Amino acid sequence: METLHNTLTQLGNLIDEGREIEIITLLSTLHPADIADLIDTLEDEKKKKLFRLLDVQTASEVISEIDDISRELILKDIPNDLLTKIVDDMESDDATDLIADLPEEKASKILSQIGRKDSEEVQKLLKYSEDTAGGIMQAELISVNQDIKVGEALAQIRAQAKKVENLQNIFVTANDTLLVGILSLKSLILSDPDTIIAKIMNRNPINVTIDVDQEEVASIFKKYDFISLPVVNHSNKLVGQILVDDIIDVFEEEASEDILKMAGTREDELVYGSKILKISGFRLPWLITNLFGGIVTGYFLWFFKVTVKDLFALITFIPVITAMAGNVGIQTSTIMVRGIATKKIDLENLMVLVLKELKVGTIIGCVCGIVAGAAASFWHHNPLLGVVVGISMLLAIIFAAITGAVVPALFKKINIDPAVAAGPIVATVNDIIGILIYMFTATLLLKLLL
Repeated sequence: METLHNTLTQLGNLIDEGREIEIITLLSTLHPADIADLIDTLEDEKKKKLFRLLDVQTASEVISEIDDISRELILKDIPNDLLTKIVDDMESDDATDLIADLPEEKASKILSQIGRKDSEEVQKLLKYSEDTAGGIMQAELISVNQDIKVGEALAQIRAQAKKVENLQNIFVTANDTLLVGILSLKSLILSDPDTIIAKIMNRNPINVTIDVDQEEVASIFKKYDFISLPVVNHSNKLVGQILVDDIIDVFEEEASEDILKMAGTREDELVYGSKILKISGFRLPWLITNLFGGIVTGYFLWFFKVTVKDLFALITFIPVITAMAGNVGIQTSTIMVRGIATKKIDLENLMVLVLKELKVGTIIGCVCGIVAGAAASFWHHNPLLGVVVGISMLLAIIFAAITGAVVPALFKKINIDPAVAAGPIVATVNDIIGILIYMFTATLLLKLLL
């Protein structure tokens, strides 16, 4: 990290002094991912200057690695002829992502200038939703017919190898289009040249159709430790492949999306870094939910004003009970959302999950209730107040644990992303219920307290 910082400082000085030859020499020693990191940390004008000095091959790799804000800035500045060369050098999935970020008129112009075959592949990929198998696959792959011999297959692979950067698996087809098998490069090389491909291939390979959600694709890669996965259309025609490096991006994207949703905002906020109105629009809906929840909580406090007035000491433990209930609810819902996303939680056994959270909530509630009750008794010299606080804490935490488990599960059942149930909704519900439990308990025991 220190080396990267030193390089950044050196680059900044070289850019300020306009020493382009030295900049190019320095960049030639760096990996494209490191160059992308450097560009992301530079000032806007220096980002553009540095990117213009990259050769086409390096630029095509770097532009896929830089963050969205840097990419948007560079794409606005880059000449069409250079952008065309960069797109032409990219793999189809990366080229599709880049074209999708361009204004429609500019995208059409670039597509008309790159190679016809590349243009057709990108236009096909653009039709698929970006969060599906079709949206993350690349069209480049190597396939051989099941009826040819190993020697002939190797000759075909050598002829096709230039168009595929990562050559791991060979897909086997019938009639040149239908997926019937898969073969590792190792198996192919070690087989006798006169062996028919059909005899050594793995039949009925695991595959996905073009409309499978990217999260499900990621789960398949994780379960089977795949390096690549074939993608077929609904006629079982081989149309592309997904590589493991794209799945790493999916894992990062899905995790980031879940975290942002649980906070009541969206991934777009990272893109619209300086657009205040857009960012406010992303955050406001769930904050308004919190606001109304706070108003409801205030109403219940007003409703129980007689109880509060008669024993003012009750007020001192309202924030403690609501905060503890909210925290327990968020903990549980976060675990549920992550478990649902990674398929480690089976919603068919919802009652088992609820029972488990009931037990966990009871243990946590007992411990916290005893501590809070003892503090209330000692602070206000009123053992019965300690009983009210302790019982309320116990019940509020139990309810929060159950709510944190049930709400995400119900959202998933009705096909709403369970991540939206975390944070704002669960916390607000638990605040309201916590107040109700506390005030009802205090009202019932009020005569004993006074």
